[in-house]
Amino acid sequence: MYVLTKDQVIIFLTTVYGGLIIGFIYDLYRVFRFFIRPKRVATIIEDLLFWILVSIISVGILFYSNWGQLRGYVFIGFLLGVIIYTLLLSRFVMKVLLKITRYLIKGITYITGYVTLPLKYMSIIRKKIQNKVDYRLKRHKKRIKRVLSLPHRIIYDIKKHAKYILFKKH
Repeated sequence: MYVLTKDQVIIFLTTVYGGLIIGFIYDLYRVFRFFIRPKRVATIIEDLLFWILVSIISVGILFYSNWGQLRGYVFIGFLLGVIIYTLLLSRFVMKVLLKITRYLIKGITYITGYVTLPLKYMSIIRKKIQNKVDYRLKRHKKRIKRVLSLPHRIIYDIKKHAKYILFKKH
């Protein structure tokens, strides 16, 4: 299939744009890893998901721009887009993304603090009530033990004296 030079330039510029998108997604991934700090297995899974997403985007751009045909200038366009993004935009975007993420985390923490505040107060009140109940029960502990053991004592006494009561001669 014959492709005009004008179309090739448009395809090339589209793949450069795709490279810029891939660079931005990589910066998003770097910010995510900066705050999450995953362990080894999680890193492997996240890397796999990142490359799957990048592959889907690349294939989508290829099908959108030139019906999925692989040409040398397509690879050069993606590579050039990533290089341009890394050299010109990455530092600025990383700073902005880090600030935005920090503000989001602070906001979520602030909101979570107000949402959990009633639970904290309820916990404090419960502990105070528990301490009062424990203090009052401590004073009456022997009495309570005696009352609670009463059924056991009664059954024991009945068993102990049953043979005398049942087999008593008149």
